[in-house]
Amino acid sequence: MPNQFCKYLSNGLTVDSSEGTANIRPCCWYQSDSKFNLMHLKEQRQVWNAITDWTDACHLCKTLENAGQQSMRQSSFDWIDDNVDNDCLVTMDINLDTKCNAACIMCNESLSSLWAKEKSKMYKKTLTINQSSIDDTVDQIVNTANLEHLKYVKFFGGEPLFTDTHLKIIQHIPHPENVILHYTTNGSIYPNQATLDAWPKFKTVIFAASLDGVGDQFDYVRWPLPWSKVSENILRLRNNSDVWNVMFRVEFTANFLNSYYYDRVEQWVAENLSTNLYGDPTEINIHHCWGGTWDLTKMPEQIRQAVMQKYHKTHIMHRLVANLPKPDSLDSWREFVNIWDQRRGNSWQTAFPDLVQYL
Repeated sequence: MPNQFCKYLSNGLTVDSSEGTANIRPCCWYQSDSKFNLMHLKEQRQVWNAITDWTDACHLCKTLENAGQQSMRQSSFDWIDDNVDNDCLVTMDINLDTKCNAACIMCNESLSSLWAKEKSKMYKKTLTINQSSIDDTVDQIVNTANLEHLKYVKFFGGEPLFTDTHLKIIQHIPHPENVILHYTTNGSIYPNQATLDAWPKFKTVIFAASLDGVGDQFDYVRWPLPWSKVSENILRLRNNSDVWNVMFRVEFTANFLNSYYYDRVEQWVAENLSTNLYGDPTEINIHHCWGGTWDLTKMPEQIRQAVMQKYHKTHIMHRLVANLPKPDSLDSWREFVNIWDQRRGNSWQTAFPDLVQYL
């Protein structure tokens, strides 16, 4: 029987090698890694399954629930029934590959091969991430894990459509008609034919495009991806009736500058991607940009006031900004733009012209 505190502890699995070493966790929010070895997954599951109350590793869910928001722990009860054994995987998150064709401003070389390449050029030395063998990891997953009751698989990156890792996994799913596939993608790569042929076998495919702006804002944040090409890919996929089961989601990572322009993303979605071809609505999710140079908490007081004046007090962006802690220093940000804007031929002033007066 699944764990009754959090069902991911008994029936979820995250496989993550984004930091160079393959590790497993019961979900992507769990803050304690175990060395990747699915041969010993049953024993590790017993350790997780013994948890009956909050632990330090679960603090992200606890923080959200204390704030009155939905947590991963709570979502586990929507995904996982009581009639599955605790050695059966129901949900699985796959984050094996850092290969990426973007070097987004809030990312780094441990998560993007292009960032590693760009920093290698700057420092005139090779920066590499010692990733475990992806094929070996995939083999262990598909040959060892019990996938009979699988309902949900999420692919992270890098950029998951930049490689065929996802195809190597989904071809081994025994009951695709019961499974939702979820891709967090930068939208720059139109799915290849093998992917388009595979997707209709599944219950649903969620195409979650990371759009942190439109036009100049997108081009700056998601360098070197062009908004014109990304938007063209998304609309092309939306109008492809052969992949009838694709639903769309937009992921907006709010930093201290692009938040002011969030309404442009809302408008573009409303005018172009409000639903898929069959009327299923597109959801927009907003994520904080935390813990880095573009951290949302760096937003100066004058920009905070401009954002709150622009958006009604009931709007999510107004509420998000109104509850920010005291602004952090902008020193690391100024260092970033002084270096990388010149190297990239970019200009934050051109991308965010309304905010230049405050900086």
